Amino acid sequence: MTKHVISIVVDNNANVMARVSSLFARRRFNMTSVTAAQTSDPSVSIITIVTEGDAHILDQIVKQTLKLEEVKSVTLLPPNESLLSETLMLRIAFDAATISPIKDIVEVYRARIIDLTSSSMVIQLTGKPSKIEGFLEVMSPYQILEMCRSGIIGMSRGSQSDWWKSSRA
Repeated sequence: MTKHVISIVVDNNANVMARVSSLFARRRFNMTSVTAAQTSDPSVSIITIVTEGDAHILDQIVKQTLKLEEVKSVTLLPPNESLLSETLMLRIAFDAATISPIKDIVEVYRARIIDLTSSSMVIQLTGKPSKIEGFLEVMSPYQILEMCRSGIIGMSRGSQSDWWKSSRA
């Protein structure tokens, strides 16, 4: 199954997220990540969903989502043609022997230590999903106490005028 990132521009109304989620659930489409937030226009929000499926499933997702009244547009965000980002917060245990190598890794990945106690630290990292995965792989030998990921957000590269009008005409 191929992963797809879908950007859905919607009216910023109550329960829009519930209606989109319900559509995915009814049609048995899987969401591996979902984020939603208001845009620069307070009447409009963007929902970014990461899903898996073949071309037929993706086509059905787009068609079914566009049928929802609140949906203004649905845009596929191909990884090579899009700007994708995610944030990770990772609580990791350390001792005298591991603090220096952990700090070195944090520096290499341009992450930040945002909380520090005598035995653990919270590291924050923002970047492409592949950067997050690479960081987690490098940190796997250490004792990970807790992890929180934001989910992917994204937009198309280049200039996009009237982005919210594109798919609903």
